[in-house]
Amino acid sequence: MTYHVEPIPRSLMASFVAAHHYAVRVPPHCLLSLGCFVDTDLVGVASWGFGVRPRHTIQRLFPSLTTADYYELNRLCMLDSEPRNGESRFLRLCREFIQRAEPRRVVLFTWADGMRGKPGYVYQADNWWYGGFIRTEFYVTAENEVVHPRQVITRCGRRDRAFTRSVGLRRVRGRQFRYVRFLCGHAERKRLLRESSVRWGRAYPKMQDCVWTFENGEGAAEGSRAIREPPRFQGSGQFRDAAPLLSERPKSTPASAGVPGDA
Repeated sequence: MTYHVEPIPRSLMASFVAAHHYAVRVPPHCLLSLGCFVDTDLVGVASWGFGVRPRHTIQRLFPSLTTADYYELNRLCMLDSEPRNGESRFLRLCREFIQRAEPRRVVLFTWADGMRGKPGYVYQADNWWYGGFIRTEFYVTAENEVVHPRQVITRCGRRDRAFTRSVGLRRVRGRQFRYVRFLCGHAERKRLLRESSVRWGRAYPKMQDCVWTFENGEGAAEGSRAIREPPRFQGSGQFRDAAPLLSERPKSTPASAGVPGDA
């Protein structure tokens, strides 16, 4: 099976993500949408751009770089019918396209979502550099729909434990794993590795490193060591409508839904 990659409209990429990706929607800062095709059939999409703090993100990793020097991979999605190595092959084609079309880009960056049981096997297969993990958190409703902490503050003005429990939200804590792929030459890569505050290498995380905990009804934490498998969350990030307070919602209406948030 032969893949080829070409730019596609953002609207087409977003509709594909809505139909086939667990996060349902794409972040707003998408600068490049690439499609993966078999002949004329679209079988995968990738969204390249930035998170919510583009300059902070790259300069915390590589202080000499700017937003013009990198892309962040926000979404990578393929049909389930594609081979198991399809995503890593698609990722390689994306990388090669960016190197040709935008030679100024020297770094590609992304997160693997360990809170959803993803240690980053796709990036490992494409020989990306691993830079450790951060601890992060989000909230879930009784229907396992995700609400980003930023959205709780924006819409409700608070997210203390008493309040979030009163509106039916449970806090989930876990890990996200960072990866980069250098598009530059050997000398520039060595310079960037020397200046980085992160220790990069290829001692990759595995499934057992996707540890997580979530609060039970009494506020105590239940963890991955006891339960083994992470819960199957739906969506990522935002409330379903613009209601300012969750407590004002009808009890029969779910409190949140899936749209993407920044990793």
